[in-house]
Amino acid sequence: MTSEEKTSKPERSIRAIAPELYANIISELENAHIHPYDIQANAVKEDGGYKLIIRFGEDFAHTESEFFSFQSIERMDTDLTEFVKKIGEACKQVMIQDYYKMMKM
Repeated sequence: MTSEEKTSKPERSIRAIAPELYANIISELENAHIHPYDIQANAVKEDGGYKLIIRFGEDFAHTESEFFSFQSIERMDTDLTEFVKKIGEACKQVMIQDYYKMMKM
């Protein structure tokens, strides 16, 4: 085990550590027809906030992440809502690409 692995903070499900944030993310993604089972929403607690880590696509191979302060999360700032919208669009594009790859098989 490297020293980096020993000091890295564990990812935890956003659903467990910030249920309101998870509900807001899922609600926003449902507007883009993205379902909760299409993503993995995790976070790492850092000084002053959370680094949100969203995985999506086949085998959850695609990742988007960004840090947000506790105040930003509490207020659901525009930066956070824009991040979620960006994830929705990226996820939708990846799902379309994955669908066409599957159809070619």
